[in-house]
Amino acid sequence: MSYIDTLRKAEYFKGLGDDDIRLVDRICHEESYDTGAVIFHEGDKAKNLYVVKEGRISIEIREAQTKPLLVRSVSAGGAFGWSALVKPHVFTAGAICMEKGTVIVIDGGEMSNLCRTNAHLGAIVMENLAELISSRLKDSREQLAIEKRPW
Repeated sequence: MSYIDTLRKAEYFKGLGDDDIRLVDRICHEESYDTGAVIFHEGDKAKNLYVVKEGRISIEIREAQTKPLLVRSVSAGGAFGWSALVKPHVFTAGAICMEKGTVIVIDGGEMSNLCRTNAHLGAIVMENLAELISSRLKDSREQLAIEKRPW
């Protein structure tokens, strides 16, 4: 099965040409999740990256929180699981399926190899990854500030 149309819309891969998207497509498979299913927990070893094909995924921080802290809700084309490309390869948040859906799973080791062996692809993916991480950090800070308000 080909995931090219979904990958073209994904945050990780914006700016990649068709040849590069086809390379990524070769290292993907699809998984479906029911509402409430945990895709991974914060602190788990990060082996895969994910792109939402359909449904909605909640990215949450639970560690050291009295209740889960929603970092971001990710829907079609949205990406999560970036820790698979960044040492120490441990998820910094958990991912829970909020609406029954399907995700494209990208093998993190294979994606790292693609980034190392294809400089153009690697530069674009890493630039997109840095932007994604920055936006998630901003989201986390905003959520923590809201949580700490006295009212």
